[in-house]
Amino acid sequence: MLHYTVKKNKTTRISYRLAAGIIIIVPACEFYAFAMGFGRDKKLLFIMCIFLFLYGIYLMAHTFRKTMYDITYHFEDEALRVEHKRGETTYLYSKIDDVSLITPEDPNLYNIISIKTGSETFVIPFTNKKELCDKIYEFLMSHVAAAKIAEDISE
Repeated sequence: MLHYTVKKNKTTRISYRLAAGIIIIVPACEFYAFAMGFGRDKKLLFIMCIFLFLYGIYLMAHTFRKTMYDITYHFEDEALRVEHKRGETTYLYSKIDDVSLITPEDPNLYNIISIKTGSETFVIPFTNKKELCDKIYEFLMSHVAAAKIAEDISE
């Protein structure tokens, strides 16, 4: 069984939340001014503020997703188990849609494994850990392929 932990920076979450707060407050002030009767002729600005406000809410909601916190991936024989802030989720290898390896020009600097399952995408960065990345990628590919073949045979 292999496992790997991706540490997320707390200051990144705080920065996103601060930016989202500013993006929400500025259009809210414009909404207030519009409601009080100022700038009634600036309807285009009001529409742009609506979109900016909605983007701020989206950005704020994004900071509470489980991928914004530390995640530990356990690559077991029967399934991929993901430990995150809100608990633990298990993904059968047959339910994984795609596994991709992203390698830059100099693969010794960093490597990335992308796992897509249903509506979720997990991006696992490996900085200066090429051997571990290759080992996990080969493990994932063999187990996902075996699960897909077993699923095809059972149908």
